[in-house]
Amino acid sequence: RSTHFENKMGGILLNDKGRQVFVNEWEKRLRTTIKHRDIGHEVSYRRLIRLELYKLEKHLIGEKPYKAFISRW
Repeated sequence: RSTHFENKMGGILLNDKGRQVFVNEWEKRLRTTIKHRDIGHEVSYRRLIRLELYKLEKHLIGEKPYKAFISRW
């Protein structure tokens, strides 16, 4: 909504209410679950991000090649 924004510092920024709405919606999205094909069960987006970070860590320390999660619609 336009009421969630303000002109400030030469740009358009979220105001306090806008930030609150954004964070609440973001948290709701992170709790949403999807079926993870590789592990065979439901995971939240928050858990999916954590799993991807673990895989990336293994890649960076040379233990495994990184295979990115690819979402299918």
